[in-house]
Amino acid sequence: MMLTTVALLTILILPPDDEPEELHELLPGIRVTEGVVEFDGTISIDAHHPDTPDVYLEMFITAPDSREHESLVVSNIKASNLHAGLLAAGFDSGAPITRNDLDEVVPAHGDPLFITVAIQDDAPEFVPITDWVTHVDAESELIENEKWGGFVFAGSKFTKRGYEADGTGTLVSLTSFGDEVIAPVWTISHLAEIDEPAWIANRDRVPERNTKVVVRIQREESHEPDGVDIDRDP
Repeated sequence: MMLTTVALLTILILPPDDEPEELHELLPGIRVTEGVVEFDGTISIDAHHPDTPDVYLEMFITAPDSREHESLVVSNIKASNLHAGLLAAGFDSGAPITRNDLDEVVPAHGDPLFITVAIQDDAPEFVPITDWVTHVDAESELIENEKWGGFVFAGSKFTKRGYEADGTGTLVSLTSFGDEVIAPVWTISHLAEIDEPAWIANRDRVPERNTKVVVRIQREESHEPDGVDIDRDP
């Protein structure tokens, strides 16, 4: 039997359908229930200024006094508290991007996560935070890029100075730093001499600067079609 045509499977990353159960503040600013972590933040960049419409991004979410000028959201939460909240919600951490003994890049790994964000109001509508990022040439949205593989609970790392992301404020990154709590799977460098900056805030979707938002982190869920059509020659 010869396989002549195979319908390709497309894996779509979908937000969880169900609203989470009641969340409880486990640590300052960190609200947790099984499988869900939430915290508040503020839009930190101005993507609507006519003189500077293209805001290049390295981060999705950062802590204060760090990378606010290149991050969508700034939040006052402590990185190690976010880590603890994710553990309490049932997620397992892995590690940020690193290199092995052969000097080969090892991508960040850990439990896959899905991150949504909403403007704070009485009836918040959550959207994937990736919707707020687009290519500078408008060639594609982030999730349409073949290299984008989603988020993982990397878990930063401990050094002699303590939990590293507490010092750097690297909560949720778009590019790879090696110290973030939540990291992308892809290995795009934050250094312009290695990877040319290409991802900017989507000004058609990002709210005005200083808008209050809520961030929700849940387990990533995927959907695959029920079957695949295969034509065979006898």
